[in-house]
Amino acid sequence: YTHGLSAYTDMVRNVIEQARSAGLIVILCMQTERYSCTPYEDEGLQKLPDLRTEQAWKQLLDSRLTHDKGVILEVFNEPSTTHACADGTFRHPDWKSWAHGCGREPDQGMLTVGRWLRQQAPENVLLFMGDGVDFGFSGFTVPHGMPSNSAYSVHPYQYVVRGNLTDSIHAWNTRFGNLAASGHAVIATEWDEGLKHCPNDPNQIITRYFIQRYLPAHAIGITVYGWDAPVQAPGYIVNSYNYPGNTATYQFVDPNADGCGHDAGRILQKTFRAEAVQ
Repeated sequence: YTHGLSAYTDMVRNVIEQARSAGLIVILCMQTERYSCTPYEDEGLQKLPDLRTEQAWKQLLDSRLTHDKGVILEVFNEPSTTHACADGTFRHPDWKSWAHGCGREPDQGMLTVGRWLRQQAPENVLLFMGDGVDFGFSGFTVPHGMPSNSAYSVHPYQYVVRGNLTDSIHAWNTRFGNLAASGHAVIATEWDEGLKHCPNDPNQIITRYFIQRYLPAHAIGITVYGWDAPVQAPGYIVNSYNYPGNTATYQFVDPNADGCGHDAGRILQKTFRAEAVQ
């Protein structure tokens, strides 16, 4: 918010309003990035939500957002007890610290801040991000007092495991599939089809199974930056972006890079069309 906090807040709200006017559901996610509202701590990015996260949410939220059920609030992006508390590891997350913080200021934890956010936004769906490898929910038990009307978000990076479908399914089950199967709403808000997976899944067999069979069977949603970009790259999927100044530069996954058929864009297109027909 180099042009002032009020200007930043107005910009965020205007973008949300434009998206809602276009008929889109919006996920408003609190990030710890250099261009976001939450500041650095200890010469690095925050690892758990805290009082400053609450202050940032309070600055951004107004009655238009908190009375619009089409705006989903993701409490905090990629919390990490591994770095914040040094008690857990990526393989064995510390869920108590995830929920309540490290027991030392300013860390508060996902559940603590989530409860506060529910008070500010009683009608919006709240998304709670996982911890651990690929920010999933391995070994997760829903803590007491979880706000109602909540769901869980995962980031299945490296979802192709050793190029083996059986190993991949086992990993998905462990990270988030078992949580979804137990009746909890789960959505994959970030993932990375394409370049990293191509050598291990050159024909996109595991990708197709992941998108077309596994996710629907577990009622897990998925979002992407964009697919089938009409001008720059038909059939491509947007893999990442960066901000040189105030302009977003998007990186596309090449469907023909390294001789591999990166066609997640077409797979998603087919899936959405099938759903629309139904």
